[in-house]
Amino acid sequence: MRTVQLDIGDETIPYAFLGVSCTDAGHKFCWNLNRTLGTHLGYHVELEVTHKKKRPMTRHCVWRHQDEEEGYTFDVIWNRVPEGAMIPTLVHFDYLIRVESMMGERAESLMEALRAMRRVAACFPVAASAITQPEVLYYE
Repeated sequence: MRTVQLDIGDETIPYAFLGVSCTDAGHKFCWNLNRTLGTHLGYHVELEVTHKKKRPMTRHCVWRHQDEEEGYTFDVIWNRVPEGAMIPTLVHFDYLIRVESMMGERAESLMEALRAMRRVAACFPVAASAITQPEVLYYE
């Protein structure tokens, strides 16, 4: 029997990403975000990432805020853990924020709010081309 593979042809990642440098641990960073921005981040899932090139597996917590009225969702992903970074090319960011917005404008306002927060050293947009192993960012 012949096997057929479906190729959708859309190579772009459907999310906007922000990279954040902050010395706070994950739960404290999310607590600060909730307090400052009025969001409701809560623990969502722990991702287990198997890396190429014989690096050990790493685990990364994900916290989620979902606002159905505004039509956006964003996840805070703990990128840099003691065992290594989830995305090796983005090792200089402690957290990655994955933004899914119906209007597409939410990432910029979130970036400005993050830059104004205490203890956040830097916040920059991350180009999809800078993300190696993008498949790890596809989770529910």
